[in-house]
Amino acid sequence: MKTKLKARSLPPMYVQDCYSQLHNLNQGNLSAEQYTRKFKKLVIKCDLQEPEEQTIVRYLGGLDPGYSNVVELQAYTTFDEVCVLAHKIEQPKKAKQAFKPLN
Repeated sequence: MKTKLKARSLPPMYVQDCYSQLHNLNQGNLSAEQYTRKFKKLVIKCDLQEPEEQTIVRYLGGLDPGYSNVVELQAYTTFDEVCVLAHKIEQPKKAKQAFKPLN
């Protein structure tokens, strides 16, 4: 039923466009929280059914290398744990930027 509804209501290229966006998603100037929200939204739009390990690799692939390298050194078992680690790693960096002295 769900598949038939999607086929009727969504443009033919919608899912393909979502997959393309997910494949090309990079953190860039986004915060870790914004990147995570966008990533999760695209995973839902794509109705992605893959092993959690593969989702983690996909997520880390688009995450800022400075963050993903640190996350990979930590102990985690779930995708949600990886997201929390990325947010925790970003917090000290945000705090440093907020308190930089003006020259």
